[in-house]
Amino acid sequence: MDWLITIFAGVVLVVVLAPVGMLLLTFFVLVPLAHLMPQPSTLARTTLTCPVSKRTVNATFVTSPAAEHPTDVVQCSLFADGRVRCGKGCLLHAEVGWAPSPMVPRFALLADGAAPR
Repeated sequence: MDWLITIFAGVVLVVVLAPVGMLLLTFFVLVPLAHLMPQPSTLARTTLTCPVSKRTVNATFVTSPAAEHPTDVVQCSLFADGRVRCGKGCLLHAEVGWAPSPMVPRFALLADGAAPR
C-alpha cells in the first residue's frame, strides 16, 4: 500500500511541477532569446515616381521594421528584365511605414448601426 501512495504522490508532483517548469523555461530562456534575435527583413511593394526617370514605377524594396528607409531595391518595373541597373535614388525618397493587416476590420461592429455611448 505504501508503494501506491508513493506512485500517486510522484504523479501529482510531476503534473503540478511540469507546467511550472515549462513556464520558467519560457520566461527565462525563450523570451530573452527571442529579444536577442535580429529582426527579419521583408519585401515591400509600392508605386512611386522615380526621381531619376520621372516615370511612375512599381518597385519592390527590402526593408526591416526598425529602418526609416528601405535598404535595397530588388525589382523595378522600369527595367523589363527585372534587374535594377540604376543608382537607386529612390531609396532616399521611399519611407517605411506599417499598416495593419487587411484581416483586421477597420471599423467596430455596430448594433443596428448605432453605437451606445
